[in-house]
Amino acid sequence: MTGRLTTRRADVGPVVERELARTQGLLRLEPCWVPRTFVQPGRRLKLHPDDLYAFGLDRGGIDERWFASTIEAANANRRPDEGLSYAVIGDERVVLREAVAECGATLVGDGIWQRHHRWPVFAKFFDNRGAIPHHMHQDQAQAALVGREAKPEGYYFPPQMNPRGNDFPFTFFGLAPGTTRADVRRCLERWHAGDNCILSLSQASRL
Repeated sequence: MTGRLTTRRADVGPVVERELARTQGLLRLEPCWVPRTFVQPGRRLKLHPDDLYAFGLDRGGIDERWFASTIEAANANRRPDEGLSYAVIGDERVVLREAVAECGATLVGDGIWQRHHRWPVFAKFFDNRGAIPHHMHQDQAQAALVGREAKPEGYYFPPQMNPRGNDFPFTFFGLAPGTTRADVRRCLERWHAGDNCILSLSQASRL
């Protein structure tokens, strides 16, 4: 489908606003697929098997589908627009981030536009065969220490999209009571040793 579309870079705002008027507020986005090298696809995204590694084996398998994204994926060797959503309008496609920049509150609402001057959130489907690596999401105070923004997340597991649990239907949250800074430091010092045993400091919850 995208091979027949041209990407519009100029006069994006008027085109998007006309489309919103035509559809009474709906903007159609094309699928946005994101590969990851540190996990294996769970094969529940309804992709054709031949497309699971469409970016190449070195880029990893597609295990995420992003919705209404205005940020690039933080992947090594990524394509310039990897992770960005495109709106499809007629026989053209428009980068959603550019549409938001030009249309502002018309697309994201007055409250969000006044506070962020962009679209600051998006949703995604995760589809992993096994557990994702143990990691942390900083709150605003922690993120500010390294010049970044907070990354709050919420999860929902729809049963119709999870007919099987794959290899490890659990996720690890936080650190177990009694864990010390020295415990965590020892794990981080073993970063390149394969299993650094950090999961021994956490607790698994069934999804």
